[in-house]
Amino acid sequence: MIRLYLVRHGVAADQSPEGDDARPLTAEGRARFRRAARAFARLGEDLDLLFTSPLVRAVQTAELLSAAVGQDEVGVLAQLRPAVPPEDLFAELGKRAKDGQGVAVVGHDPQMSAAVARAAGLSAQETMRLDFRKGSIVRIDVKALPKIEDAEPRWWMRPKRRDLVKGLPLARLKKPARKAPARPPAKG
Repeated sequence: MIRLYLVRHGVAADQSPEGDDARPLTAEGRARFRRAARAFARLGEDLDLLFTSPLVRAVQTAELLSAAVGQDEVGVLAQLRPAVPPEDLFAELGKRAKDGQGVAVVGHDPQMSAAVARAAGLSAQETMRLDFRKGSIVRIDVKALPKIEDAEPRWWMRPKRRDLVKGLPLARLKKPARKAPARPPAKG
């Protein structure tokens, strides 16, 4: 079994003069994710491998996580760019991860949500309910990579509260508004 931690980068600046790839974390995004990374470290979950997208905001998020857990190396994977399909990411991770390891990947949406959906085997309807916010961490245990079998979504960490929620970050379904019962026509 491989413990797979999917991490969405922290809150980033809206724009950068150097373009989208260079957008850094905001001061608030950095502080919030630093607290989340420390909360993650207190869980005592071992990380054997930590990879990040080459985009600045993801690299900064990975560095905060690395510092919190005492991980010496952060690898950069081109397969963590936002438009890369999760199958390509899982194929690359399958070359690097071994049974029994904890592997964290820091990336972007839409890829991170697609990777959670793929790893957890979600239906299209369930995928639409994913609410994978910036700075969240999702743990899914998988039997092997790249072929995802017997995956078990374990928990996700809310970025602001830093508490664990069992399962996946799924938005609650809103109950349809109740219609008032039809009134019979007035007699008259």
